[in-house]
Amino acid sequence: MGNKADASDKDTKQLILDATVALIREEGFRCITLRSIAARAETNLALVNYHYGSKEKLFGDAVKQLVGTFDDAFKALEDTSMPPKERMKLFFTRYIMNLSRYPGMARQMLDQRHHIMGSHDEYAKYSKLMRIERILDALGEITGEQDRDKLMMMNMQIYGAIVFPVIMVSSLPKEREDLQQIFKLAPLEEQIDGLFEQYFHKYN
Repeated sequence: MGNKADASDKDTKQLILDATVALIREEGFRCITLRSIAARAETNLALVNYHYGSKEKLFGDAVKQLVGTFDDAFKALEDTSMPPKERMKLFFTRYIMNLSRYPGMARQMLDQRHHIMGSHDEYAKYSKLMRIERILDALGEITGEQDRDKLMMMNMQIYGAIVFPVIMVSSLPKEREDLQQIFKLAPLEEQIDGLFEQYFHKYN
């Protein structure tokens, strides 16, 4: 009897998480409430609270599940048969293509940065999730730099230069065609090649 109850609890928790992930993909984070999640999961609000306790905890687990969809990007960082610059280019190409499909997730990751950066445990989890050490290793190979703080600074600058424009453009009102034209991005490969050419020119 106990095993059946445990399995049922696990199924309900997964249903709630799956519903949350589906809503994030469709609507982004800002429009979602615990009530809309409960309705999507065809359960009640009390069970959502019972399994997750808070919206932040549920969204945190949902972000982890969504990050799992980026595994193809992270695998590029682990392919040491490629030169480090090519690994990074392939990583960012795949990462941005996936991120473009889920703009709500990108904004949520930015929204949670104070929580992530303010907690050593949360940052350790985030760092492991995002394979940050692999990126720093590739940057070290390209530049010869060994100071991890300097490599982290480079990582933040490159990440921001590539990812922030995508987040910004995805946040523009779709009905504002004038803004869409002003902030129209160059093709992704051209953006990355241009950035790498300028950023790494002295290491060529």
